[in-house]
Amino acid sequence: MIKIQASVSKGWLNTYGGFVFDEKYYLDPYHRMKQDQQCHNFIKEKFPEYPLYNMEDNLVQAEFVVPDMMLVGAIQPNMIIAAALGAEFVFAPDRDSDVADSPIRDIKDINELPSTEEVLKLPLIRSLEKQYLKAREEYPTCTIIPPFFWDVSGRATIHGIITTSLKFLGQDIFVKMMTEPELVKNIHYWITGVYISIVRHFSSLGNMPVTSVHVGECSGTMLDENFYMEFVTPYINILGRELGEIRLHSCGNADHVLPAIFGIGNLRVIDTGSNTSIAKIRQRMGKEFEINVFPPVEILTGSSKSENIQQWLTKTLKENDGGNLKIEYHLERDYDLSVCSYIHEESDRLGLVKKGRLY
Repeated sequence: MIKIQASVSKGWLNTYGGFVFDEKYYLDPYHRMKQDQQCHNFIKEKFPEYPLYNMEDNLVQAEFVVPDMMLVGAIQPNMIIAAALGAEFVFAPDRDSDVADSPIRDIKDINELPSTEEVLKLPLIRSLEKQYLKAREEYPTCTIIPPFFWDVSGRATIHGIITTSLKFLGQDIFVKMMTEPELVKNIHYWITGVYISIVRHFSSLGNMPVTSVHVGECSGTMLDENFYMEFVTPYINILGRELGEIRLHSCGNADHVLPAIFGIGNLRVIDTGSNTSIAKIRQRMGKEFEINVFPPVEILTGSSKSENIQQWLTKTLKENDGGNLKIEYHLERDYDLSVCSYIHEESDRLGLVKKGRLY
């Protein structure tokens, strides 16, 4: 089975639609819902035949989006916790939000960190709780989605272990893995516990049972196989045991860490890109296992030859060997629309995925 789902970036929406993503967009759920509806209508008019949607890259599933769905605390997971720990939000009108600093960069001892129970009592987390309860009371006809969830599926969303510690400590984390490995492991265990605690908390608050977990290990491919196996795999294993089935995302070519990824228990989806070998994943995991794949950026920008998208699609389909595959991309302002269109038109021509939108 093959699916295609694409999302549209805030940069593209700002450049071509004039939409602004300011502080109010992120912190006022009703305002965001109304602006997201405007973005949706704009995209639908531009791409009436293609499944391109206004949604956070990789976190939302189109089949689980419903009308009048209001997202509370719809901010990238590691940024919420970083801000709760003291980092400052940075909101830019024409791109994704971020935080300005690394809140625990100078940590020397694990005991300096708040307990998981104390994290739940931090002002930002309490503020998000109140925001959710207020939205549920004031907008009873809307479907209110709690923080760390992005649609009605019950799939929780968190960042991966090294991706989160990199956000919290900065690039020094890579040196600390060699000079202070036990401290890093303790930090990674703490991060794991915080995510488990906070996901369960908002799951209970929002009456949204956890069905699976998206783990955005964006920075994982910066490690080699051994470091990934030592500093990442054990902690995602805990997440899988405690929260449920894992959808693991990685940026870039992940071939060199695939053996460590295969060591993750309760792994149900690998989401990867940049010419990661689909054949290697299929050989190990079988045809029923779901693979999500992104075309390489150099193809999507049109900086490589135009026929490369045809070669990429042909190779991807061959390596997939009839397995469970979803092709994804996140439309950025500098992407070549003809390349993106080719994915949809050729898939339709081959009878793999009919053109059309879910909503």
